[in-house]
Amino acid sequence: MHHEGFIRETELVTSGVGRKAALLDICGDLLYTIGIEIDKSVLKIGIVNYVGEIIYFQTFFRNPIESYEEALDNINQKVKYTIEQSGISFNKIIGLAVGLPGFIDYKNGIVRLSDQLRWTDVPFAEDLKQLTSLNVIIDNGLKMKVMAEHAVGIAKGSQNSILVGIGSGIGAAIILNGEIYRGESNNAGEIGHTVVDPNGNVYSCGKIGCIATYISEGAILADCRKVKDLASIDEVYLAFRNKEQWALNILDRTSTYIALAISNISCLYNPEYIILSGELMDRIPEIKQSIEAKCEMYMWEPVKQTVRMVYSNLGDQGIVLGAAIQAQNTLIELN
Repeated sequence: MHHEGFIRETELVTSGVGRKAALLDICGDLLYTIGIEIDKSVLKIGIVNYVGEIIYFQTFFRNPIESYEEALDNINQKVKYTIEQSGISFNKIIGLAVGLPGFIDYKNGIVRLSDQLRWTDVPFAEDLKQLTSLNVIIDNGLKMKVMAEHAVGIAKGSQNSILVGIGSGIGAAIILNGEIYRGESNNAGEIGHTVVDPNGNVYSCGKIGCIATYISEGAILADCRKVKDLASIDEVYLAFRNKEQWALNILDRTSTYIALAISNISCLYNPEYIILSGELMDRIPEIKQSIEAKCEMYMWEPVKQTVRMVYSNLGDQGIVLGAAIQAQNTLIELN
């Protein structure tokens, strides 16, 4: 791709004599990428410029039980609507990238398995490319999000950082030596499947005692329902805020298992940053203190001295932003 026109000269204000200095400024408005997050009941779409800023962002609700074909059609329509609303010319958009939950074969653009979306072995990237006429990249949502943290977020400039996402499940994405560490099949960081209790709860994967059975929203809700008839996780959060003892106890146990997960992954990778993010942190900020206290208790001392535990400040736009940045990094050479 030719990069002529991507850099413009701007005047630098100086006091003094001699020729005016020139400052080179990257033109952010010459090309754009689209980042998309798909989760069980939400679809987020953002248009990002060449310098990594979100220019237009929209959140849509999606039907959790829609078929794969309905989902494709819906995403295509929402992408076209978002481009229209933004007023950005279609020919300035070089491609899109999608972050979604599950086991994603990012090289071949195939969703191997996504429990949340109920998709198995679907050629999602190719199917979406046919509908949108744009180049499409797909990857696990947390890997997209860690890309944003590494490029423009709280871990900017770090060579070794781990993003831990806690919400409908628990997972991690790992940056080692400045690169996403994927493992052999793009499953590195799937800490939800690490076993913490061989006599514990059965997980949907068929194994017993996976840490996700103590941390995921579904697991928390199932335990709370042994005490009280609750309609949704929102009622658990409300009970926690009202200091109902059963809710305090269950979420205290949740924070213990989160601290164990953080401690274990810290010993394995010895990162500079552990970045905590996700629905649980957003909804109950108070849980952070409990997690920190327990990490203090469980984490191995030599690792504890060098790791910094921080919280994502990208809000609900992290996956969208990371996806768009990933699209830029990958597609700019293809155009």
